[in-house]
This record gives sequence, C-alpha cells and structure tokens, in this order.
Amino acid sequence: PAGHTQDGGEDTSFRWQCVEQPIGKLLFRRFLEGTPGLAAAGALWAELEAFDQCEEAERAEVANKLRGRFFTPGGAEHCSFLSSAATAPPTG
Repeated sequence: PAGHTQDGGEDTSFRWQCVEQPIGKLLFRRFLEGTPGLAAAGALWAELEAFDQCEEAERAEVANKLRGRFFTPGGAEHCSFLSSAATAPPTG
C-alpha cells in the first residue's frame, strides 16, 4: 500500500523516507546514533537488519543475544520504549 502523500503526490511515509530511501535511511540512523536516549534504537535497527541476513542455523543464538542486549531490563542497550508485546519471545 502507498504511504502518506502530500499535495505533490510524493510519498512521505516513514517507511519510504527512512527505510527505502538510502540517504533518508543514513540520515535517520545517524540521528538515532547521535541522540542521547536514541542510540540504542539505532543499534537495534542495525542488529535487526544483520539478523535478517544471517544464516537460518544462527538465528536462534543471534535472537537470544538480541533479547539480552536490547529487550531485557538491565541489558547493555535496553530499549525501554518497546512494549512488552514487542519484546516477548515468540510463541509456538
């Protein structure tokens, strides 16, 4: 589905600007990494992209490391802004 558009018809959605457009992605990631309180979000984003590229055999181990680092209170880069539903281990 198309994202949000403005009068000119260009897509102004977050996904288009900060994920799909390389320069927008780079600038937003630099913003996250350089802003106190948001650096962990930038690191999480980078690690999730790396997770998407890892081999199937490595996924369980990598996922556990991600949970410990970002989703666990007291973790190295705990992302407390994430809901408990977003950080819950998968079921099934």
